[in-house]
Amino acid sequence: MNKLKEIFLSYAASFNPTEEESKLAQERLLTCIDCEHWVQGAVRDYCEVCGCTTSKKVFSPKGADACPKGKWQN
Repeated sequence: MNKLKEIFLSYAASFNPTEEESKLAQERLLTCIDCEHWVQGAVRDYCEVCGCTTSKKVFSPKGADACPKGKWQN
């Protein structure tokens, strides 16, 4: 999956997630918050490795491989 498509699908899913998507996104977000590469910024929270906004990245359809450090389980 190319990066632009992944970003588009992540944003789209974040606006109207299914219950399953919401649960998975919450699990991923908790992992991100505990990560040493997560940055809580004044305007947005993001991963300093890939630069993605975590509130959207957690909805990635790419699965566990979407985390550049391999920390997501699903």
